[in-house]
Amino acid sequence: MDGKESQQSEIVWLNPSDLRFFRHNGVLRLTVGDDRSYWKVQVYRCFPLTDPDRYISVRDAANNEIGVLYELRALTPENQQLVWEELQRRYLVPIVRRILSVQEWHGLLAWEVETDRGRHRFLTRAPQESIEQPEPHCCVIADVDGNRYYLPDITHLDPISFAILRRFL
Repeated sequence: MDGKESQQSEIVWLNPSDLRFFRHNGVLRLTVGDDRSYWKVQVYRCFPLTDPDRYISVRDAANNEIGVLYELRALTPENQQLVWEELQRRYLVPIVRRILSVQEWHGLLAWEVETDRGRHRFLTRAPQESIEQPEPHCCVIADVDGNRYYLPDITHLDPISFAILRRFL
């Protein structure tokens, strides 16, 4: 090495029995054991598509990681419910059932899709910027506003939807 130590951060694993989540004025708060409290916390899934109920990152108001919770179900039922509600709010991702149309419009793609939450219209940039395949047969489409649309298994799409999507993969 060149004399400089490389900085590596270690994961701080949170002990579920030390955690007490609560909501005050709509804000999720956390007390860890008897020594630390955080007036505003945010929770994130480290692997939102492949392991949504494990590896939950808990962060403070400045987005500094407090630690990682290995498994959501290890929390007490009350804490589990609060964290789950917060995750649902953060990861509200419609599941695409059908692709009705995609049209190019001024360098953007205008999508019309049918999801588990009804029909949606949205715009994306170029496919290589907006369509990800985190796993084989799975797609996530991100629109220009940062909203995501999830296709859990593109092989289960109807033939027309599949043909439309294949043009952009």
